[in-house]
Amino acid sequence: MLTSIVILTMNNLDQTLRCIHSIRTFTDSPYELIFVDNGSTDGSVAWLSQQPDVSLIANRTNKGFAAACNQGAALATGDHILLLNNDTIVSHRWLSVMLQCLHSNERIGIVGPKSNFVLPMQKIPADVSNEGQYHMFAQGFNRHNPSLWQDLTALSGFCMLLRKNTWISHGGFDELFGVGGYEDIDLGYRVLKSGLFLRLAGDAFVYHEGNRSFNANAIDTYGVAAVNRRNFIRKWGFNPERLILNHDPVFLPDRFASPHPHHAPLTPDLPSGWYGLADDGCVYRVERGYKRPVHSYDTFQSMNLSLDRVGRCGSALLHSLPTGIPIDLGNFPQGYPDVFIARDPGGGLHGVGYGIRYPIRNEASIQAIGLRAEEYIPVSYKQIWSLPEGWPLQGNVWEEHELYDHLLYRGPNGGLYYSEGQRLRPIVWEATLDRFGWNKNRAVIIPKSLFLRTPIGFPIH
Repeated sequence: MLTSIVILTMNNLDQTLRCIHSIRTFTDSPYELIFVDNGSTDGSVAWLSQQPDVSLIANRTNKGFAAACNQGAALATGDHILLLNNDTIVSHRWLSVMLQCLHSNERIGIVGPKSNFVLPMQKIPADVSNEGQYHMFAQGFNRHNPSLWQDLTALSGFCMLLRKNTWISHGGFDELFGVGGYEDIDLGYRVLKSGLFLRLAGDAFVYHEGNRSFNANAIDTYGVAAVNRRNFIRKWGFNPERLILNHDPVFLPDRFASPHPHHAPLTPDLPSGWYGLADDGCVYRVERGYKRPVHSYDTFQSMNLSLDRVGRCGSALLHSLPTGIPIDLGNFPQGYPDVFIARDPGGGLHGVGYGIRYPIRNEASIQAIGLRAEEYIPVSYKQIWSLPEGWPLQGNVWEEHELYDHLLYRGPNGGLYYSEGQRLRPIVWEATLDRFGWNKNRAVIIPKSLFLRTPIGFPIH
């Protein structure tokens, strides 16, 4: 079976020479080389056009990473497509090991390797500061070992292997992402949604220098990332960090959890993210179908909770729920709520959601989204820095972040809604508010544009 290796170039001829030399030297499976050049001015096109084993597309201008990869993939004659950055070096058995991983199960959609410069879940520390060290490392590392494979929710496009029919059936990269960034996360998520797996071949390592083309061509990496992250959120309704920085198994095929942005709820379940008072005086936080007892009164006070935020739902309702992990500030992060505001010892605020921290740059941002700075939970520096860091809360939070869970909003139609799983659940009767400890005066007006693109969930009675 033939693998079509698609490589994008944009200047950096020295990188291209190094990359192609390593492919020719170390690739131990049949392949073809397809290069797409995005307007190079350093002689790359002239050199590539003279290579007998290279099929070349030479664009006069930079068409962007996604569009260029789509161009290259359209020329592929192989059974597989492998997207590879030109600032990479491959080594011993790199392709055969990845192919073994891909073909171990027909439900594997995309395979990616380990690397030194890559998404956090794919990264491993390795002493590969020069090419010789890398090849010595790869000689021992790149060996078939299925025990090192792992299913992830995101894979980097710097080196991405998939069947050609998978690429075609999913439409390749979405050219909405322009110059580059998040198109690989978007494709991976579409593959997950179709019921296929993203698998990390932990027995393969590909060296990646990282951001060489962006830096050499004076492209604002941060600015491009900000635009494309916003595009991802508008398309899917949730922060891409939830795929990139955390291992949430509910995003994997054959899993289900409600409420969750990956799934439309099947039934009008009890809402999550509220506090209830039992007849014995114990306060519980209800999350994802479990009641989590608040460990002590001291815990209640340390969380800056107040009794007006505790619902009078009735003991029978709480009694019917299974008991979950207690809310206990001595157990970080398992003993904390899914979503909360953290305050570090220096007074810095962080929005914490599902194991990821989002630094808060100004109080106006959290007020706009419906959070309250005075309801923070204290954390140590060690605790907050142990969480992976997502995009800061700043600027237009309605465009820069997912809709915050477990808050009350008022729609442009005047109705009240509860945010849960990136959906808005209508509040049918205002009397329902007391049941869950919600106050209509805390409801934040949601912009009409966001309201119109946010799915409406089951009503709360």
